[in-house]
Amino acid sequence: MFGFSTMLSRKVLFTLGAVTLLGLTGCQATKSNIAQTGPLMVGPGAQTALGKVEKDYTYNSDIYLDIAVPVFNPGLPLNDRGEVDYEEVDEQQIWPQLRRAEAKRFAIQTKKALENTGAFGSVSVVPSPNTSADVFVLGSVDLSDSEFVKVTATVVDSTGDIWGNRQFEHQVSKGFFRDAQNKDKNPYEPIFKEIGDYVFDLLVKQNEQEKASIKETTKVRYAQLYSPETYGKYIEQKLVKGRSGIQDHYRFNLVGAPSENDRMLSRIEVLKTQDQMFVDGLQEQYLAFDAETVESYRTWQRETLPEAVAAREAKSERLKSGILAGVFAVGAVLLNKNSGSTAGAVGKTVGALASAYFIKDTLDKNAELKVHKESLDEIGEKLDINLSPSVMEFDNKTVELTGTAGEQYEQWKSHLRKIYEVESAQAQDNKL
Repeated sequence: MFGFSTMLSRKVLFTLGAVTLLGLTGCQATKSNIAQTGPLMVGPGAQTALGKVEKDYTYNSDIYLDIAVPVFNPGLPLNDRGEVDYEEVDEQQIWPQLRRAEAKRFAIQTKKALENTGAFGSVSVVPSPNTSADVFVLGSVDLSDSEFVKVTATVVDSTGDIWGNRQFEHQVSKGFFRDAQNKDKNPYEPIFKEIGDYVFDLLVKQNEQEKASIKETTKVRYAQLYSPETYGKYIEQKLVKGRSGIQDHYRFNLVGAPSENDRMLSRIEVLKTQDQMFVDGLQEQYLAFDAETVESYRTWQRETLPEAVAAREAKSERLKSGILAGVFAVGAVLLNKNSGSTAGAVGKTVGALASAYFIKDTLDKNAELKVHKESLDEIGEKLDINLSPSVMEFDNKTVELTGTAGEQYEQWKSHLRKIYEVESAQAQDNKL
């Protein structure tokens, strides 16, 4: 009987050992040490780094669409009332002020990537989608902890046609900042290049007729803002049910077009130029914001990267410890149920002690995670944003705009509409 118990104990312990090894090691692929990729080339003409492939941005078209990149959605969790859910903010380890800064920085980086394609007319960062453009890149920050970044981009044109929707993800190597050559580099840069390439690939799928229609729709929709009774008849608006990952949205179809000699439309085009001038001025402010925050933000990335990696590894260890605790607890139960002998009693005791040890280790790891979180919070709270006021001049009149970039833009658009209303009233009086 004692021999049977001993054999059973060994069998159970062997099984536990095998399960433990499986839980700890998993299935990991071994990377081979390949020095280079791509064909070897030395001597004159070997300027390109081996293995590096540059995307060819060949754009064979005379129609250049203007593209707007609204400040990204910071991805803050909201409650049923549409307010920031701070319990979820804490649970997800998000710092609202940092995320809002990232929402601007990410839009700016996307702008730079799009400009690099050379395939668009103007490329502008704007406070919101409430602006005039041929194409919009709507982004949201899904995750950003200095190690991992996830961004979702939706590309839609002025007709309301959604070109595409995709989530992009990038992991920063924990050794990124060890290389002195990376001192002034953005560790998130690859994700914005991917977005730029993605939008470019969607652009080249549009034929000339589609792009011409987009431009005409942009023009008429802008005119409709000033005179809906005059230009609304040329646009048909329809609500379209969203599909997977895309919300409901409106489509705008041209059912006609104003005359090329339309004097009112010509005046609106002058106002649109003023509108674009303000947007162009905003670019300087956004780029200034990017330059002013880059040092602080890069410090945050550099200092929190090892913390983020350590927190993730601690969490992984906590999960493994929890699994081991469960394994040993189950083992103790099995030994106890299958043997009333001394071996069974010893097995129960060993299993219980091991279970207690790993549960304690799990709790210790929770405390470690808390330390990492507090460290990340402390650094994240140091970053804030500022935008300076603007002064605009048009028709010998100066307008001072204050507040956020979005507030300033709305004030300027309101001023342009007032100018149009005054001029329209004067033109009507002259007819009488």
